[in-house]
Amino acid sequence: MRDRAAAVRIPEHSQTAPPRRRHRVVAGVAVAALTMAGVAAVSLPASATPGTASYEVAFSAAIGISVTDVAIDSYTAQAFAAIDSGVAILNEMDGSTVDTVSLPNTNNRQIDADATRALVWTLDPATGVLSRIDERTNSVTGSVPIPGNPRDLVVDHTTGKVFVTTGTLGTVVPVNETTLALGTAITVGGTAFRIGVDSQAGLLYVVNAAGPSVVLVDEAAGSVTGTVPLPAAPLALTVDADHHRAYLGSLDSDSVMVVDGAGKALGSPIAVPSGFGHGVSALGIDPTTQTVIGRNANQVFRINTENGAIRTWSSTLGAYVLTTDIVADVFTNTVIYGSGAAVTGLWEPVSFLGSVSGVVPTGSPYSQQISSWSIDASPLTFAVTNGSLPPGLTLNSDTISGTATTPGSYTFDLTATVPSNGESVTQTYTLRVVTVNRTAGSDRFATSVEVSKAAYPDPATVGTVYVANGISFPDALSGGPAAAQDSGPLLLTAPGYLPASVSDEIARLHPAHIVVVGGPAVVSDDVLTTLRGLSTDVKRVYGGDRFGTSQAVIRHSFTSAPTVYVSTGLNFPDSLSAGGAAGSLHAPLLLVNGNATSVDPATAQLLHDLGTTHIVVIGGSAVMSPSLVADFAHFGTVLHLAGVDRFDSSQQIVETAFASSNRVILANGLNFPDALGASAWSGKSASPLFITLGGCVPQRTLDDIFFLGATNVTLVGGTSVLAPEVAGLTSCGGASIVAPAYPALAPVVAKKSGGSASGSVTYDHPVAPTLPVNPRTHGDAGH
Repeated sequence: MRDRAAAVRIPEHSQTAPPRRRHRVVAGVAVAALTMAGVAAVSLPASATPGTASYEVAFSAAIGISVTDVAIDSYTAQAFAAIDSGVAILNEMDGSTVDTVSLPNTNNRQIDADATRALVWTLDPATGVLSRIDERTNSVTGSVPIPGNPRDLVVDHTTGKVFVTTGTLGTVVPVNETTLALGTAITVGGTAFRIGVDSQAGLLYVVNAAGPSVVLVDEAAGSVTGTVPLPAAPLALTVDADHHRAYLGSLDSDSVMVVDGAGKALGSPIAVPSGFGHGVSALGIDPTTQTVIGRNANQVFRINTENGAIRTWSSTLGAYVLTTDIVADVFTNTVIYGSGAAVTGLWEPVSFLGSVSGVVPTGSPYSQQISSWSIDASPLTFAVTNGSLPPGLTLNSDTISGTATTPGSYTFDLTATVPSNGESVTQTYTLRVVTVNRTAGSDRFATSVEVSKAAYPDPATVGTVYVANGISFPDALSGGPAAAQDSGPLLLTAPGYLPASVSDEIARLHPAHIVVVGGPAVVSDDVLTTLRGLSTDVKRVYGGDRFGTSQAVIRHSFTSAPTVYVSTGLNFPDSLSAGGAAGSLHAPLLLVNGNATSVDPATAQLLHDLGTTHIVVIGGSAVMSPSLVADFAHFGTVLHLAGVDRFDSSQQIVETAFASSNRVILANGLNFPDALGASAWSGKSASPLFITLGGCVPQRTLDDIFFLGATNVTLVGGTSVLAPEVAGLTSCGGASIVAPAYPALAPVVAKKSGGSASGSVTYDHPVAPTLPVNPRTHGDAGH
């Protein structure tokens, strides 16, 4: 067992936790890929008092082929099984097979996962080839041969490196996860066999099977810092990064060997309870429960890493643990291992099953029940054991509730204890209390005015005011990013007259230029006449239809555009958030006929004239034909964002465009008027614009607000379109995986940026629990 990245995933556990013992279930918050650069190394705070409780089977999934190794990504609740013909991907919640990645047949394939980058690594010892699998597409995205006769691998997510042992060559080869470049081989001597990593200390534990010994390697220096002789040749290995120790099992010993990495010495062995057979053939660790789990013949045992105490967990299950690696989901505390031609998952005796991290509005009632699991039928007890809840919130039994009074981030430890046996687990959470305000007018026109006032309190900062029809959506969609580009608001007008509120706002702004988006059929000449009384330069920009108008607006406002967002002009949902994202990146939003099968000549010429090399296409096959998406690849690298619905698409757009933001804007996604003006504000201020339902906020949107670091949430629209429940940040439901003590995923846009107009199309499918990674064909969803 290698030291896996301590990833965090809160499941839709109602399908798997035994109903009679599952305590309160609460929607937590999900990981959003919002860190634009690499991910920092952050340890997962954890402590526990392992007791004598037993296990319960979570699932047993038949694979049909012998499983030689297992790995897990707790972020996505996916388990990975190494088989001769590739890697089987399983849904950790029920054991169902999600997909299989085919690779050349081999024996004893080894795997490991980097949850912070959504990558799975597999080593073929027969050919010496290391292959990289991207979880987002379930496809091999690169491979590299390793010299020697490779035996094992481990990933250090903090440094973005894979380390491979080379057998009789006696070396460890570092491999860059991004470039696949081989680093300088580290000589450890003998036969380099099993390997584990303490990512907190940057220390590698390498088993020299010819010694036998454990060689300690300073990862950063690439040099050996010590060698610890062992009394028996180890087969199983797991690393306890919290205590900087390695645990090793041998078929020749009924004790677990312990190597102190900090002291570079062999610790006292831990004797396995006798009477079950000889040797320790499998090991794994769950750092959140401070427990090492191992196999001895038919016995499964548990070691308390705090005090070294060991107890039998099961006297029968050991016969089914047939992989030397045991892995654990660190937030659901599910233990997973290979069982011949099957994969088995077990619930540990106590765990939290949901995150209490997330965003809390000031001044609104808040209540969140704590989700937990225990093998014991009696209710768990909960206590805040370190830090504090936000002022105004209290913990009563299994519920955190109250009205938060003070904005800020509040980190605390929450401990769940089984009263009958004292078994407990502690996790660290953060609640961010945010300010929620509302920008709204008496109607859609007045709301666009209030947005303009909020975006441009100082009229001297305004360049050009854009005016578009507020009754129809097409022309205003492209107008939002254009207005942001020209440092001005997008104001909505009635088609036949200029509302007084809009006229007054333009008078306040006193712009040097006004651009009217759309022809006389959508914005009358009477409106133009009124506008000419407010500015000396009023220009109408339009084309022969909505697509021509979109192109005309882009040509007017953009002289060049390396990146262009593309959306259908036949509907509005996908374009609303795209306008804000495009504006923030100084990119235009181009409307096209999503039913077309190829790029039309006018659009092709526009992309050429703008020097476009990267195209972000929004919408699934119901709104954007696959052949059209493919044809855009002739003009640049294409990133295709396709959600299961308009809200999912909105979240994908934001997650691939924004790294952080103090402000987040919410607008109703079932109608377009308020979001049109908000798109220009979003682009101007680089504030993500999420579309939402009128009575609640999608859980993943709340997750994204947390990871963006927002301290202010602004609702655009009155209570008739965004109810008070939205102001209270009421979740629409769904699972959540906010794990503040662990870094978020590196974003897809960073992984897939660059390249040339080579005809390639990549499909973005951000990793998050409310958006399962691989349940459908990418790009096939629509509205």
